[in-house]
Amino acid sequence: MKTLSKKTLIVGMGNLLSGDDRFGPQVLELLRQNGTDTLPGISFADAHTDLLNYLESFAEYDYVVLVDAILDPENKLGQPGRIVVLNEEAFKSWPETSQGVHQISPLLAVKLFRRIYPAALTQITLVGLCVDQITQAPRYATDERIQEGFAAVRAAVANL
Repeated sequence: MKTLSKKTLIVGMGNLLSGDDRFGPQVLELLRQNGTDTLPGISFADAHTDLLNYLESFAEYDYVVLVDAILDPENKLGQPGRIVVLNEEAFKSWPETSQGVHQISPLLAVKLFRRIYPAALTQITLVGLCVDQITQAPRYATDERIQEGFAAVRAAVANL
């Protein structure tokens, strides 16, 4: 991974105790365990289910990478269990009405951020695990998928 001259924030979202929703925090922990958090210009935030609390800080960064499970029962973004990397324009196809366990979905959070900070040049990417339902036990957030999410975040950051 190259050294970044621009500031990057990686935000893990989810609940470790809620099935596939553990994807974001688990990927974030794996990034930390592998020393990614020591790279210049990279900061981490474990938003749990409170992404709204972090919106204001997005404007301080050149890049924001959101990591979350994506509830997509109609498979618009990908088959359940698939890891997707979507730029801001691409993840607008995620249904706004998608239910979830978060206070606010990444899609609505980014729309709100753009409305509050229209001049912000922050580029936002979503690394997501597609799921077709909310479960109590991990169905798709397996160790293998978490490793794939880790690799996808590292690749996304390397390409910024």
